[in-house]
Amino acid sequence: MKDVEQRTWEVVRRAFEEERPPVRRSRASNSLLLATVLAGLVTATVAAAASPSGRAVLDQVRRAVGITHADAALFSLPAPGRLLVVSSEGGGVWLAHDNGYKRKLGPYEDAEWSPHGLYVVATTKNHLVALDVEHGVRWTLARHDPVWPRWEGTRTDTRIAYLTRAGLRVVAGDGTGDRLLDRYAGDVPPAWDPGRLHTVAYYTGGAIVLRNADSGRIVWRAPIDVTPSGLTWSDDGRYLAVTSSPKSVVLDAGGRLRRSISMLGAELLETAFKPGTHLLAVSLRLRQRSQIRLVDVDHPGRASLLFAGPGDFGDVAWSPNGRWLLLNWPSANQWLFVSGARVHAVGNIGQEFPRHDKLGPTLQIAGRWCCS
Repeated sequence: MKDVEQRTWEVVRRAFEEERPPVRRSRASNSLLLATVLAGLVTATVAAAASPSGRAVLDQVRRAVGITHADAALFSLPAPGRLLVVSSEGGGVWLAHDNGYKRKLGPYEDAEWSPHGLYVVATTKNHLVALDVEHGVRWTLARHDPVWPRWEGTRTDTRIAYLTRAGLRVVAGDGTGDRLLDRYAGDVPPAWDPGRLHTVAYYTGGAIVLRNADSGRIVWRAPIDVTPSGLTWSDDGRYLAVTSSPKSVVLDAGGRLRRSISMLGAELLETAFKPGTHLLAVSLRLRQRSQIRLVDVDHPGRASLLFAGPGDFGDVAWSPNGRWLLLNWPSANQWLFVSGARVHAVGNIGQEFPRHDKLGPTLQIAGRWCCS
């Protein structure tokens, strides 16, 4: 029987890999997960051996990816707070509360929280929009293709940075004083420095620039030998992680290189500092598997594997209290809430935040779990 299962699995594997572009898989991070995945694979291969349909075989393999006995719906969040979820291709922006209540805010293309979670800044094709989640639109600003809005400041003095065709722009939180900050800014989301009010980091001309948005003064400029896809600060402003592949780098508050992060044969997709720490969650994609590792920036060489699994991982988001890491697992149509050795899975996640057509949405959650 074992030989039959092995031969069947080889047939299934080849058919699955020919059906779609190469996927990325990984061994499980603990024995429980490994047993779960292997049990699912054995079930899929045995069923596939009796199936006359190649499509049925592939469907069996796809169902083997993921955690068995996952919750059938997002009944609650495991930590206090509210989560913004951007559902691509017409799915709009959704608001999920920790008690399981969910509602659609509108047909927006992107959204981010204001400081303290009082408001939301969202985008449409030609507008930047400020929302009160209970009472609707506060103001709009017409701009061509606004993307990646980021809101920072105190409760009474805030700024929003965003990119357009014309470059990096900044506007006050009440919608006034909109201005161009750098017409040559690269196509990378800006990141406000939590240690300096109204001071934003962004990519331009082969360097990371830290600049005061009010005066325009450049605080520092750090040339880098990578092309970034994202920027993320630690809560205290001591470190700035520059996400890139195959190597990501971490700069200190003065723009000096603190350390480099890479893994042989891996594509680095995303980084996110755990709240209140210098522990950096790093999402890796290998040839047929994906991993989430936790890197201690203060102590080079210290890193641990949080989770690994077959297929592709999507966004990650830390809970506001830093106890849970939310991982979007689109290959399994699941969300995973990971806390140390604990893993809680939610299935059918694409149906929780649907888009208009029949295809599953791409869900964006990074940096959007906010505020108790």
